[in-house]
Amino acid sequence: MIRIQWSEFIPHTKKDKVNISEGSGVYEFYSQSSGKKKKKYVGEADDLKRRYGEHFRENEDNKCLKKLLQEKYVWFYRYSIIKDEDNRKDAELGLWEKYKHECNKEKPKGSEKGSFKIVEKEP
Repeated sequence: MIRIQWSEFIPHTKKDKVNISEGSGVYEFYSQSSGKKKKKYVGEADDLKRRYGEHFRENEDNKCLKKLLQEKYVWFYRYSIIKDEDNRKDAELGLWEKYKHECNKEKPKGSEKGSFKIVEKEP
């Protein structure tokens, strides 16, 4: 069983990177429309803060995510610290299988270790 303890939602602001851990884990980007948040992208990283910054580079090849991250859109970010690499990869896969985030171009690979169950806990 992989436990996902989500952080609070972090709204997009100029200082938002300050609130992101340098630890390893999984993360999601959300859009917001009419007060409702919609899951858009899930990923995993060994350094969440670094990976967050990489999504804002000019060479971001995910057009869906790049469009979302333009400042005119209202969006949010959240993460969960997961130190074990296999558990991170399986958590990313499990979240994608459960929610089918529309900006993920392809199905995450997971750890290929076999079956697992994810349990999410809100902050």
